Amino acid sequence: MSMRQLWEGSDSAEWARRLNGRTKLLVLFAFAILSVVIDNPRTLFLLFTGTLLLHFAARTSIYKWEVMAVLLLLGLWGSMFSQALFFSQTPRTPLLILIDPGAGILGRFTDGIAVYREGILYGAVQGLRSSIMLSIGLLVCWTSDPRQLLKALVSWRLSPQIAFMLVTAIRFLPVLASETGEIIIALRLRSASKPGQKSVIRYLPYIAKPLLARCLRRAQTLALSVVSRGVFLTTANRKIDSWPVKEKVFCLLFVAFSVVVFLSKISYILSEQGIYFGNLRTIYDWTKLYL
Repeated sequence: MSMRQLWEGSDSAEWARRLNGRTKLLVLFAFAILSVVIDNPRTLFLLFTGTLLLHFAARTSIYKWEVMAVLLLLGLWGSMFSQALFFSQTPRTPLLILIDPGAGILGRFTDGIAVYREGILYGAVQGLRSSIMLSIGLLVCWTSDPRQLLKALVSWRLSPQIAFMLVTAIRFLPVLASETGEIIIALRLRSASKPGQKSVIRYLPYIAKPLLARCLRRAQTLALSVVSRGVFLTTANRKIDSWPVKEKVFCLLFVAFSVVVFLSKISYILSEQGIYFGNLRTIYDWTKLYL
């Protein structure tokens, strides 16, 4: 599967492709609020499981599952690894001391390096947050046509030029990766070198210039095409697609739930700072247990 096919949603379930673009963007926004506000690892894990179930329902292909799994594992491992070594909050419990503070110049310079238990847990929570956003973001990209997202942004009174720029930037990433692969293959053929990691690293200084030239050429061609077809004029005057009532009600309830969770978290934080209301005790208990 090529990079372009990876970002196409033609192999997704029909219900996922037919969803209104506004529905997808609002669900993405609501998931972003929940992933930032919630601190409970169990609730975050349930939220992450929900995004995976949505992928199952949308019939995400095996190849896309593999790509997503690699990205998720890299993000989770990187978050846990970095926080385990560089966690600075107290208290912290060292599980393994890598460099003792008294071990020569390096120990005195770094004040010691250790693997901290609290850092691993904190990194896991942050990794779950990023995994939720990555999973739901890929789902929106893999099930959406660029025109869906463009119409959704324009329907919210966003400038057609800005909306087109945002959608094009997202869709330009796989094209950029494909162009990089073609340049690497061309350099290998010209130098008759064997494929491998060392050869790719050696060609890195020679990739930037042709890649930049290709990107500029594509951008100029796209700009001329857009202007000649009058895309911005037709987009501004185009009739906005109807938003199904069921999707509108679902988005309203989901966004309202996200706002309630956000306000509950704010009230709990204020109670810890001394601004306490006795009538909200049930909300404080619920927030402490699940958020």
